[in-house]
Amino acid sequence: MIGKAEDINLMRIAKMDTAKTVQRKIRKSQGEQTHRAFAKKLGISIGSLARLKNTPQNATLRTIEKISRALHVTPSQLLDSTDTHHRKGR
Repeated sequence: MIGKAEDINLMRIAKMDTAKTVQRKIRKSQGEQTHRAFAKKLGISIGSLARLKNTPQNATLRTIEKISRALHVTPSQLLDSTDTHHRKGR
C-alpha cells in the first residue's frame, strides 16, 4: 500500500515529467524561429516562453491550450510524453 507521502512524491514526479515533456516539445517546435516570433505565434509573452523552455514549470491550462492550438495538436498530445505528433515550425 502506498502511503500519503509516497503518493504526494509520485504526483510531484508526474508533474515534473509533464513539464519536461512540454519543454521538449516547445524547443523542437520552435525550430529556427526567434523567441519573439515564436512567443507571438503561441500567444504568450517572451518571458513565459523563456520560463517554459529553460526551467520546467507548471503552466496554466490557458497557456497549454494556447500552445496546443498554435502547434495544431490537442492538449493531450502536448502533455503526452509518448506522443511525437507536434509539428516543428508550423
